[in-house]
Amino acid sequence: MKFPYTPFLVILFTAFSVLPAVAQEDYEYETFTYYENDSVSVELDFFKPDSCSADAPLVIFVHGGGFSGGNRTHGRPFCQFLADSGINAATITYTLLMKGKSFSCDGILSEKVRAIQLAAYQARCATQWFIDHSASLGIDTTKIFLGGSSAGAEAVLQAAYWDTTNVNFFPDTLSSTFKYAGVVSGAGALLDINMINDDTKIPTICFHGTCDPLVPYHIAPHHYCSQIATGYMMMFGGLAIHERLAELNETSQLMTFCGDGHKHAGSPFNDVGKYTTLDFIRRTLQGEKFSIHRVFRNSEPCDMGLDFVHCF
Repeated sequence: MKFPYTPFLVILFTAFSVLPAVAQEDYEYETFTYYENDSVSVELDFFKPDSCSADAPLVIFVHGGGFSGGNRTHGRPFCQFLADSGINAATITYTLLMKGKSFSCDGILSEKVRAIQLAAYQARCATQWFIDHSASLGIDTTKIFLGGSSAGAEAVLQAAYWDTTNVNFFPDTLSSTFKYAGVVSGAGALLDINMINDDTKIPTICFHGTCDPLVPYHIAPHHYCSQIATGYMMMFGGLAIHERLAELNETSQLMTFCGDGHKHAGSPFNDVGKYTTLDFIRRTLQGEKFSIHRVFRNSEPCDMGLDFVHCF
């Protein structure tokens, strides 16, 4: 089944990069601690529109950095853009479990998986904090989106398609009936495509380069590691997610960048890409159903043993 949709302006993507560090503090936000225990205290920056309805949507942004670096300041420009567009937004800090460790082929599989799941869990903790404070902050809890870049995209995808059978060692605080309104992935991937099913499916937009050497565009090992590597971990990237959602007749949008690498981790959140993300959010909130695959031929084909005929 294909969903009908109204064609909209396709903007050529010509200048994308991973989100830059914030060089100035000209944003208006409040900082809150959303989770705290004896050993962990994590904060978020909340951006509220100057004028919006009493119950407005919310987008929670999770930064990249290989679960070993990066910080929530990277999401401030995008959050300010959303607030200026009438949408509540937040960028969160989360535990960098891989700090000082390898998140590549020479890493340890169990540590890599746990780093992703912990970040996903903390994104869900931030979600619960906003649900608890929704009345005072003016948030519609049925309109909460997640967005993430690189490692943050891996985290938000696992958070959005939470699998209680595999991560039950994290005491999830969200109701079993809660579902995100949608998720935005910048070069992210899932650990298991079966996490997406008829019960868990939600509108999803993915931005991904076909020659991403870190996070696979389709189905391949993380960092394309050898099967004998200690950090060998299969992942399901943007194309696999889009195909799965199409099978399940769920809204999905895939922005494919032929021949490009990991630089599109930041594409949904900066330059012109943020307008495509905003369009996706608004159309989803309006209840539209659509299945879109946009292909951008910005680079020459890469030599990674990948043959995506639809690109070239």
